[in-house]
Amino acid sequence: WTSLDFWRSTATMGAALSHCGFRTEHFSLGVADVDSEELILEVLSTAADQSQGARPSRLKEAQMLQVVSLKSPPGLEPLGFRYRDEVRSLWPDEYRFQASKRAWQVHVAQPDRPEGFVLQMASRREERTADAVALDMEDSLKVSSYAHRFNLYSREHAREAGFVDHIPKIEVAAPVACRVVKTYLPALLPVGAVCMLFPYADKEVKKFVFDGTEDFLELSQAFFHHAAFSSGGKEVLCDLQGVEEEDGSLLLIDPCILRGNKVTLGNLMKGAVREDNYGEAACLGPLGPVVSPALQKFDVLHPKCAPLCKAFDPHRSSVKSKVGVCGLDISCGLAK
Repeated sequence: WTSLDFWRSTATMGAALSHCGFRTEHFSLGVADVDSEELILEVLSTAADQSQGARPSRLKEAQMLQVVSLKSPPGLEPLGFRYRDEVRSLWPDEYRFQASKRAWQVHVAQPDRPEGFVLQMASRREERTADAVALDMEDSLKVSSYAHRFNLYSREHAREAGFVDHIPKIEVAAPVACRVVKTYLPALLPVGAVCMLFPYADKEVKKFVFDGTEDFLELSQAFFHHAAFSSGGKEVLCDLQGVEEEDGSLLLIDPCILRGNKVTLGNLMKGAVREDNYGEAACLGPLGPVVSPALQKFDVLHPKCAPLCKAFDPHRSSVKSKVGVCGLDISCGLAK
């Protein structure tokens, strides 16, 4: 098992205990002192630190962290743009796209960690759980693995082209799952609530790939395309946000993944065939076209290719052709 798997198993045990009349908060109330001016977090999982392509937190599981500064700089507001009503309606009805969160810039009492973190907590009490945070961590883990592949490819491409200077890279701030064990802000950060810490010191977050209206940045757009290319169109990264560093590299925080529809055999048997917007055969389910939401978003979020895109996908077609007509990585026998 990985540490993330073990942590999930303990989260499941906690959920089972809650069904028996216990609440996970009760295990921490004995050490909580709401009258003190302390905010103490217990580190539950640092699994994301092990992922290549991630910027590690360098924290340790079971470590106790005293938060000595908690602020809400206006520059972090873009972290919540995903949850605005006019945006939510455009995304799947899933936790990662619909569960709003609050974010703070924090510092912890660690002499070797003077830089700051971003603390993120779900707005709704019922979503401040280990299971929910595990979903958040999964996306960051997967995006960091895509970042690692992209960094390897861009370095090799630069070497072959004769460039020896520094090559900007993509990193993902590795989220750390934490539980509140002491608090002086019970309305905002209650005892027992599970949250995330990101190693992110900048006071601002910029959208790189969000809704197609942001400024075109070659590095983020090439990374977006390369990830879709690597997954064969089954996954599209979205809400790529963070900071552009002095050397041109990008540090991303809390990215999302839009995954293709799971098409069942029953849907395929009931469907028909038509030509889709790309001039390719597509399945029709009983309620209409079976269209991958990932493919729907690709052209909106990536209106044009960066020069590096043309090196690995010169015709901008592999995202649509590497999966089966129905979105399955198999041949279903349907042909144009």
